[in-house]
Amino acid sequence: MPKFIFKILLIVAVSAFIMSCNKTASVESLPEPVLVNAIKKSELEKEIDLKRSYCFRNEIPFKENSEDIDILELKLDVIGNSVSGIYNWLPKFKDKREGTITGLIEKNIIRGKYQFIQEGKEETIPIVIKLNEDSVIITDDKNGVGIGAVINRTNCSL
Repeated sequence: MPKFIFKILLIVAVSAFIMSCNKTASVESLPEPVLVNAIKKSELEKEIDLKRSYCFRNEIPFKENSEDIDILELKLDVIGNSVSGIYNWLPKFKDKREGTITGLIEKNIIRGKYQFIQEGKEETIPIVIKLNEDSVIITDDKNGVGIGAVINRTNCSL
């Protein structure tokens, strides 16, 4: 009789062991906080990895000769809420102004700094840019440099 009980206990133990090995964990069985944190992290990573590029350009021809043009160009790359790019004023006959922009975007308003070289001098000034559907508005600086402009949106591949 004790051998019989031992065999039954052994069969029950082996059966329980085999049944537990066949169970697999699923996402639904994870505790709620782990699942929520995993989703939030994934969405944040997607937002950070998403790079958006915007390009704007005005070409202003001279009245006397339409082949002579002044160019105003702005190219922006946005990753998450960080912005970087270039802002150049390229007149046909005057000293050009070329520079870089770094800043943060919130609700289509970029606030940052504009570091540029003009007439051999390097300067850094604050800059505010409002993104619109078909243009940007660059607020003129308080230092009198004359960076304010409305620039039309263009295709970045041009």
